[in-house]
Amino acid sequence: MASPYSTEPNLPVVVPRYADEPPMPADATGTLFVLASGFGIGALAMLFGFVFLVGIGQLGHPATSGPTAAVQSAATAPVAPGPAPNPAPNTAGRTVPETTGQAPAPANPSTPKAPTAQQQQH
Repeated sequence: MASPYSTEPNLPVVVPRYADEPPMPADATGTLFVLASGFGIGALAMLFGFVFLVGIGQLGHPATSGPTAAVQSAATAPVAPGPAPNPAPNTAGRTVPETTGQAPAPANPSTPKAPTAQQQQH
């Protein structure tokens, strides 16, 4: 008696698109696999090579320290900063009035004034 957990093997159903076309030969499949894996291995080798060369400093921007720093050209020499740019105009419409540092008057005249630093010292 078969176990209730065992099933019949399900074989794939392959419906050929073109019934009269023979399947791809095995040697052609192997050739395509070798070709594709060769491209992948080559890409990984080049990636590793570039990462290695950048890591040891052979590729990328030139070093700014060491003996090559003295041979710095005028094109890459640091330049003194220029004047500060003008501030952008306020185009928001209503401008904020300049204050003298005093708090505005309370909305309700019976509201007591807030304590200031001078009042707290006394």
